[in-house]
Amino acid sequence: MVRRALLLLLGIALAGCGFRPLYAPRSPQDWDRDLAAIRVAPIRDRPGQILELALRENLDPGGQSVPALWQLQTQLTVSRSDLGIQRNATATSSEITVSANYVLVDTKSGKQVYANSSRAISDFNQLTDAYATQVAAEDARDRALQQVAEEITMRMAVFVRQLRDKPAVR
Repeated sequence: MVRRALLLLLGIALAGCGFRPLYAPRSPQDWDRDLAAIRVAPIRDRPGQILELALRENLDPGGQSVPALWQLQTQLTVSRSDLGIQRNATATSSEITVSANYVLVDTKSGKQVYANSSRAISDFNQLTDAYATQVAAEDARDRALQQVAEEITMRMAVFVRQLRDKPAVR
C-alpha cells in the first residue's frame, strides 16, 4: 500500500513539473506548439521530399496552424556503396548513407539560431532479380531517411526545450 502511494505521488510530481519523455511516441493530440512553429523548407529531389514530409509529420503531427517562428533548411546527400564483392566483381550487399546538414533560421531576424548534421546508414542485399534489388534499395533509403528525420526532430525538441528553460533577459 505504501509503495503504491509513493508511486502515485511520484507520478503526480512528475506530471506537475512538466516532465515529458523525449523519446515518447507522438500523436496528433500530443503536439508541442514550439515544434509546430518550425516550418520545413522544401528539400529537392525525391529523397528530400520524403525527408521533408517525415519532418513535417514529426514536428507537427496534428497539422495545427501555428505562426512560424523558425525555418528549418536542409541539405541532403544520399549515397550508395557496394559491399561483399565476389570474385566475378558483383556485389552481394550494399549500404545507403543519408547525410543531412541543417540550419534553423529565425523568421523575424533571418539569423541562424541552430546548425547541426545527422547521418544514418541502412543496408540491403542485392538479389538476382533487378526489380527486387531496386525495391530493397528504396526501402533501405527510406529507413535511413526516417532515422534522420527522427534524429532531427529530437534535436529540434531539445533546442526548443532549452530555449523555453532559458531565463528571460531583462
